[in-house]
Amino acid sequence: MKVALITEGPSEHRIVKHIITRYFKGEDVEIRQIQPKLISGRQDNNTPGGWNEVLKYCGREEIRDILIENDYLVIQIDTDQSQISPFDVSHTHLNNTQKSPSELCTEVIEKLKGLFKTDIKHEYGHRIFFAICVHTIECWLLPIYYSNKETHCSKTVSCISLLNKELSRQNIQTLPTNDKNSTNAVRVYDTILQNWRKRTDIEESARYHAGFQIFIDSLGSIQSAKQEPTESRS
Repeated sequence: MKVALITEGPSEHRIVKHIITRYFKGEDVEIRQIQPKLISGRQDNNTPGGWNEVLKYCGREEIRDILIENDYLVIQIDTDQSQISPFDVSHTHLNNTQKSPSELCTEVIEKLKGLFKTDIKHEYGHRIFFAICVHTIECWLLPIYYSNKETHCSKTVSCISLLNKELSRQNIQTLPTNDKNSTNAVRVYDTILQNWRKRTDIEESARYHAGFQIFIDSLGSIQSAKQEPTESRS
């Protein structure tokens, strides 16, 4: 199974790749990073990253080629900057009340789908999945270290700070706040991700975050589709 990834940056790539490979542990899964381009796990200086580049890529004709060459495409994006143009997905309703994480994820997914060429969406839309992180992907990591504090598990703001607080308490190196794609940061992410050894570990963390759960449900639909031929023959 070939899975293409469009992510905001290398750290997001690392986390999403780990989730997919551990979810399908023991299966033949090939991860292909599309955006940004990576060289030895580091971002190619010639290919900028960030949420705006994710939006731009969604509108490109190349999406068709990606889905011809791969079985699935996963698109990851954070929502911390979603209120900024041209993202233009507000965190609040018209009456100024906060949208729930579930509502925000739904609107961001619709925003991304609306950027696809119409024919691409109709022909390949069922093979495109979304990893929407409210408000950053580091929020998905909080349940690993705050399993005894459920209110912290579902936090959506200041997630790197919260993560670093617990890492420091456990005498684990913290994430650099100035460059989360540095060599030191990579080591910290790898240390954190070692806690997600199997599918059930990931599923336990996913239940605290709407976007994470939506993503895991989409991986579950892939698993179900793969099992259907076997079940129909039995």
